Amino acid sequence: MNRELVQWQVIDPSNNCVFPWFTHPFLEVLKTWDIAPATILEYGGGRSTAWWRSKSDFVVSIESNQTFAESIEEECQENKLYNGTVKLSVVNEGYQQRKDEYVKAYPLLLGGPARYSVVVVDGILRYECIQEGIQLLGKHGGKLIVDNWQQDGFICPACADLLKPYEGHVYRQEDHTDHHGNPWQTAYWEIPAL
Repeated sequence: MNRELVQWQVIDPSNNCVFPWFTHPFLEVLKTWDIAPATILEYGGGRSTAWWRSKSDFVVSIESNQTFAESIEEECQENKLYNGTVKLSVVNEGYQQRKDEYVKAYPLLLGGPARYSVVVVDGILRYECIQEGIQLLGKHGGKLIVDNWQQDGFICPACADLLKPYEGHVYRQEDHTDHHGNPWQTAYWEIPAL
């Protein structure tokens, strides 16, 4: 993985890590969250994994690309951020019969999944990951973040239907559009405990 910053990426001066690659208006909101005691589940890791580890208790990152997975762990080790794990699950969008190998790749603790406070969806199989995130967060309540929300390549009416019952917030980066002229959007939903 390239260690150089690419367009729109920003360094967090509080920890010298790269902020998650979300819209800048959403980053302003994210800065206000107290995630220090949180366990984070990240579908699709990257440069942001080190940032999540530096700010929270524990991070599980599920990645489908072996090169990315190795680079993520290497960057975290270089920053002495040992409070997480990268789970490699080499599955792609075409492997629908194997989707659970990715979606449920998080480790089980004491016979069940960890208590996640934040689930980030920014990788493959977004519908399935959103569905799983809602189920996991519904046990205790938490926040579900989806990057590239309803942008070219990620437009999914079924995802919008899944999230209709929940309080959602969409943050647009007006000065950054995809090739159809749609603004880049990061969104999050409050998933209450059932």
